[in-house]
Amino acid sequence: MEDEWTANANEALTISLVRPSAQSIEKVVSFNPKFTYPIFGEDERIFGYKGLKINLQFDARNLRPHLSVSSAKKFNAVGEVEAVNVKEIMKEFLPGVAFQTRSEYEKAIQDVQDTWTPPGALVKTTKKNGETYEIWRGSLADPAVKQLIRRVQITVLLFIEGGSYIGLDADGNDDPNYSLARWSVFLVYKKQPIPGATEKQEYIFQGFSTVYDFWMYQLPLSSSTAHDHGAPKSDDSWELPQGDLDLAQFPRRARISQFIILPPYQGKGIGALLYDTIFALYMADVATKEITVEDPNEDFDLLRDICDLKYLRRNVPEFAALRVNGNISIPEKGGLLHHNTQITSVNSAGSSADGIVDMTKLEELRLKAKIAPRQFWRLVEMHLMSTLPTSVRPEADAESMKPPAAKADQKVYSLWRLLLKQRLYRRNVLILAELETTERIIKLNETVNNVEWEYARILERVEPKTTATNGKRKMDEGADEDTPSTKRVRVADV
Repeated sequence: MEDEWTANANEALTISLVRPSAQSIEKVVSFNPKFTYPIFGEDERIFGYKGLKINLQFDARNLRPHLSVSSAKKFNAVGEVEAVNVKEIMKEFLPGVAFQTRSEYEKAIQDVQDTWTPPGALVKTTKKNGETYEIWRGSLADPAVKQLIRRVQITVLLFIEGGSYIGLDADGNDDPNYSLARWSVFLVYKKQPIPGATEKQEYIFQGFSTVYDFWMYQLPLSSSTAHDHGAPKSDDSWELPQGDLDLAQFPRRARISQFIILPPYQGKGIGALLYDTIFALYMADVATKEITVEDPNEDFDLLRDICDLKYLRRNVPEFAALRVNGNISIPEKGGLLHHNTQITSVNSAGSSADGIVDMTKLEELRLKAKIAPRQFWRLVEMHLMSTLPTSVRPEADAESMKPPAAKADQKVYSLWRLLLKQRLYRRNVLILAELETTERIIKLNETVNNVEWEYARILERVEPKTTATNGKRKMDEGADEDTPSTKRVRVADV
């Protein structure tokens, strides 16, 4: 009986964007959630209905929500067993305006002026695929921005694994304004002519991202050297600056917290457009020292890798020119790879003053690019892999044909793998230390092989190929960096 009266919550819930029409309102697009467990429990099942339909509509402009629930048949309560009260559950996740009557909702949509624009300030306008997109930026302390986010934040629960609401304390009340002001909200809209009235424009919501500013501690500068060299003080003493403090000038780390492009608009490069815009704005902000991401999922990691790699190659000539130093000798036995990537032998014979890469120079580039350490070193490894000779460069397609590898090519490849192994070993040293030496070597090599495959998959997106290999088309030129991968990453931690 339970199965007969139980509905799949992911299938029962339909999300729609709507806009005003001559008669009433019309749908722009509809889609289902990725998951609903934060609302309806781990099983994502709803008891008590046959033919259950949960319709959650948003005004495509200001995201005013409306919830309606209907079913072909509802279970009659038997003792304490009764149908789930869907609307009552949803009240915890939606603002009160979502539960107005249908007529009130339609009137509210019709009453929005044709001159309406998104809240905040316009920071980017661009044409993509023949369509116009705008990105608006606002502070969560702005009532209009906060209202819009309160309306649409339920999508965080429906599309981001482990997502949560922002700007609220433990009791569900708004954080104080000084805390809300540290949140920046970025909204993406498509701007297009209103059907039947081409002289007027309308906005269609595409997605959003939220970014939080953390104050970032840096070593204080001594008064004698700060002006000339920016050198830190030689002792550990530190005093608060005197006088009024301008918090806007305090060093900070920007953390991308939420990032959503609605499913119907994915695969069009809109995610890359939003990410690149956010990155460019914080690169231009002197007070921002680093741009990080909070718990990115696999799809976002791919988007971030592609965008960051393209940025570095396009804007940092020193990064684009990076190559593995093939002039280093690799001892046949007893070699030591140091943190600065120099390689020495146990008896110091064949030592090299140079490293596989110049770590000092790379750290300078990292600070300039404001990219977090782990992400930056992954990008270095990816780029260096892309410069390896064709005969040894790893490919995502294991069946690809390669020319015979010369000894010099094999040496450069070995040096690159040593660089990758060094980072992976240090990142996983506690886990690897629990293994026997032989098993440790095997596991480390397996991880390196998996990372090679992952990097090759990313590089195929950055450097699309149209040539056929063994009769198989490797990649279309039009491949979009915003398209989620259909393969799961085979490494848990790279």
